[in-house]
Amino acid sequence: LVLPEPEVGERLVAAEHSTSTMSSQGSQGAESLAGDDIDGATSTDPQRVKAAIENLQHKIEKTTEQIKQEQKARDEHVSEYLKLAANADRQQAARIKSVFEKKNQKSATNIQQLQRKLENYQRRLKEAQENGVVAHRQPKEVLRDMGQGLRDVGANIR
Repeated sequence: LVLPEPEVGERLVAAEHSTSTMSSQGSQGAESLAGDDIDGATSTDPQRVKAAIENLQHKIEKTTEQIKQEQKARDEHVSEYLKLAANADRQQAARIKSVFEKKNQKSATNIQQLQRKLENYQRRLKEAQENGVVAHRQPKEVLRDMGQGLRDVGANIR
C-alpha cells in the first residue's frame, strides 16, 4: 500500500502542529528543530537566531578548550619521550619511539578532527549572524558528519 505524498500546504500545517505540540510539552529541543521552516528556508526570529548564536559560541569555546587540552597532552608526551629516550638503551629506545609515535599520531588526528569541527562551527556562526538560522543542513554535510562519527566508533572496537 503506497500513500500519496502530502501537498506542500499539508506539510506546513503538519510541521506547525508538531512544533506547537512540542513547545506545549515544554521540550527544550523544539527550538533546535526546524519544523516551522521548509526546505532550507532561514528563520529570522530574533530569539531563535540569538539562541542558535549562543549555542554555536558555546560549542566553539568547548571545542577550543578541547584542542588546547589535546595540544597540552601532546606536549607532555613529547617531553616524556625525550626523558625516557635519553636514559634508554638501544632496544628500549626503539620500543619507546614506537609507543611515542603511536600516541603522537593519535593526538595529531584528534587535533585535526577538532580543528575541522571548530571551522565548521565558526562557518555556521558566521552564516547565522549574517543570514539567520538555516533550517536544514545539506545532505552531503550530514553524511560527512555521520562518517566522522562512524570512524570514531570503529576506532574504539577492540
